[in-house]
Amino acid sequence: MVNINIEVPDDIHKRIRILSAMQGIAIKELIVKTLEESVGKNEK
Repeated sequence: MVNINIEVPDDIHKRIRILSAMQGIAIKELIVKTLEESVGKNEK
């Protein structure tokens, strides 16, 4: 596994934090899931 450090605006971080809490998953899981979906869409 590779670590990637990125800076995100405060408002986006807040929305990510809220969305992950609503889904009952960690922020990391939400971001990985979103990236997987995005990459999958581009491969098709």
